[in-house]
Amino acid sequence: MTLRRLQESSRAFKIDWMLVVLILSLAIISIIAIFGAIPLTPSWVNGQDLLFKQVMWYVLGFLTLAFLIYMGVDRLFSMATIFYWILIVLLGLLILDSFINLPLIYPINGARAWIQIPGVGTIQPSEFMKIILIIRASEIIHTHQQYRLEMSYWDDIVLFFKIAKILALPLVLIVMQPDTGIPMVIVISLIVMLAMSAIKPQWIIIGGVGAIALIGGIIFLFETNPQLLGQILGGAYKLNRFYGWLHPEQYILTWGAQLYTALMAIGSAGISGHGAASIAISFAEPQNDFIFAVIAKNYGLIGVGITIFVSLLFNLKLILIAINYDGLKEKYMVAGLLGMLFFQQIQNMGMVVGLFPITGITLPLISAGGSSLLSYMIPIAVIFHMSSENMNKTAH
Repeated sequence: MTLRRLQESSRAFKIDWMLVVLILSLAIISIIAIFGAIPLTPSWVNGQDLLFKQVMWYVLGFLTLAFLIYMGVDRLFSMATIFYWILIVLLGLLILDSFINLPLIYPINGARAWIQIPGVGTIQPSEFMKIILIIRASEIIHTHQQYRLEMSYWDDIVLFFKIAKILALPLVLIVMQPDTGIPMVIVISLIVMLAMSAIKPQWIIIGGVGAIALIGGIIFLFETNPQLLGQILGGAYKLNRFYGWLHPEQYILTWGAQLYTALMAIGSAGISGHGAASIAISFAEPQNDFIFAVIAKNYGLIGVGITIFVSLLFNLKLILIAINYDGLKEKYMVAGLLGMLFFQQIQNMGMVVGLFPITGITLPLISAGGSSLLSYMIPIAVIFHMSSENMNKTAH
């Protein structure tokens, strides 16, 4: 193992320029979209400051990316456990603030999910935790598969238990903030990682049947006993999201207002949109959850097409890098990252056009937010390393 690492470290690092162009394209789309969201932001939100911070976060993100590549991505895997427990402490402090008012922690929209950094902004520990979890899970899956003695159901259950041990505590702490969006992203990404490992395919069938049964149960309760469903979901306000999703016209002034106005903005945009500085229709959270609606409103079908095309190209590029790479541990991590990215992209774009209920899940690498952006640079650094190794392998 030591000899292999020495051989790899002696190879020249080769930059994957196509991957660089795709990330820069996402950065440009993000900055243009947030600039277009400035006229829609409420009076208490400084739109110019949002734009400046997004540029700053991208610059910091690229510097972080370069530093991680220079430092060596192997250290990311070896130090993941340390970062995991640091983030557990930070998540615990956020929950503790519910009982004791701690400095630098201020609730936003009723959620305690951010820590204020003076002069910089806020950081969201849960965004970094979702990345650390896929890094730790990739190590656990790889080690388990290396030393497994037989292909059995029991052996798969042991693997599931190992993943559950690192997942349970952060998941509980994040849900308590309260936040259901990031836990959904985490669970989906880990399911994809397990599905891509050498577990028995019957588990995938069982999981699919379970998911269908869960969705069917939610629909049944929604139609027959919505009060019970509201209690299960943790509050009537979450149930109201279903009403606003299924009947936005009926609840146009309350729970369906955000979706209805977004649909109006998208539907009226046409091929080229209303323009960057237009205020044709306003809606809440234009810089975050509804950034895709901003792109559609301002730039129409052309803007939407470019955003989807670049996002798909980015996903496909990651798939190609992973397919050509030899190491399984990194492949598992990329599988988790792709599950995370694809789910967020589908859910965010889908909820804006009414295909899915509104969940507060942002559009990765495009929505405003420094924690999400910086967190994604961690696995992207590993992917740059993987791509370099692929090119070195081809050269030799």
